[in-house]
Amino acid sequence: MTIKVNILKFFLLLISPFFSYSNNIKLGLFSSVNFSTISATNSNDQFNNGKGFLPGYDFGLSFENEFDSDYSLVYSIGYTTRGYSTDQLGIRIKSFSKYLEIPVKIHYKLINGFAFQAGPYFGIALKEFITNNISKSKSYGKIGNNIYREPPDTLKRLDLGVQTALLYNLNKFDLGFVLTLGILNTRPGGGIGSSVRNLSTQIRLIYNFWKIEKDEKTL
Repeated sequence: MTIKVNILKFFLLLISPFFSYSNNIKLGLFSSVNFSTISATNSNDQFNNGKGFLPGYDFGLSFENEFDSDYSLVYSIGYTTRGYSTDQLGIRIKSFSKYLEIPVKIHYKLINGFAFQAGPYFGIALKEFITNNISKSKSYGKIGNNIYREPPDTLKRLDLGVQTALLYNLNKFDLGFVLTLGILNTRPGGGIGSSVRNLSTQIRLIYNFWKIEKDEKTL
C-alpha cells in the first residue's frame, strides 16, 4: 500500500506545475478493452509456441491541460492488464501481468473531431500469474530482478515504452484506438540472453466529466 501511495503522490506532484500554464483543464475517466502480447527476441520455446493475444482491460483517470486551441498535455494513471498466451504440449497457457501505468502524452487536434496523441509511458508491476485451460488455477510469480533466490523473480518492477492514440471526440466523450509499445526487457536478470517486451492494442472510451476554464472558473 505504501508503494502505491508514494506513486500517486509522485504523479500529483509531477502534474501540478502544468496547471499554472494551461488555459483549460479537463478531468476524465477512461476504460479500455485491450489485446496484449509480447515481442520476444532470442527467447526460448515457451514464448514462441502458438503465441497469441490475450484479452484484458484497463481503467483510470486522465488529466488534459490545454495550452492553445490545438495542443494540450495529457497525463493519465490507470490499472491495466498485460500478458500473452502460448501453447505448451497442447495446453493453452495464459500469462497475466497487472500494472499501474502512467502515460504522459502530447495531444494534437486534427480535423473533424479527430486528435492524435503520443508520448512515453511508465509502468509499475503489481502482480503476475499464469493460468491454463486444464486446472483453471492461478500460479503467481514474483516481482523483482533477482533470478538467483528461491523461487526466482519472474517479472521486473518497472516497464517503459511509447504510447500513441487516435481519438474521436463526441462532446464529453472520446473514443479511440491506443497502441502501447514497450522498449524495456521485462524479464529479471536481463532475461538471460532473451528480451521480452510488452505490446498492446486498446479500444478506449474516455468520459470528460469535469472541465475548468482558467479565466471563467466554470465546469
